[in-house]
Amino acid sequence: MIIRIFRARPKPGMADELAQLIEEVSIPFVDRQPGLVARYTGRGMDSSGEDLVMISVWESLEAMKNMTGDDWQSAVIPDEREAERIAESSVHHFRSVG
Repeated sequence: MIIRIFRARPKPGMADELAQLIEEVSIPFVDRQPGLVARYTGRGMDSSGEDLVMISVWESLEAMKNMTGDDWQSAVIPDEREAERIAESSVHHFRSVG
């Protein structure tokens, strides 16, 4: 299995708008992908609470590539309105162990 961790820091003042778009657009987009085992989405618990994270677990790299395409190490942002509200983002991948 492949674990994909996407993290986004919203532009100042746009955290609530970004969280709403993620709920309305990104979560349904990811949830309907074949090969998805699990998906967890959250908002930071630190003093600002603005960073957002989506952790998705995939059956295989090939299953994940069905969503990402060949450029699987880059962010997948299905709606330009989300991209406009993100100051910076990162994506990390891990193979499951144990």
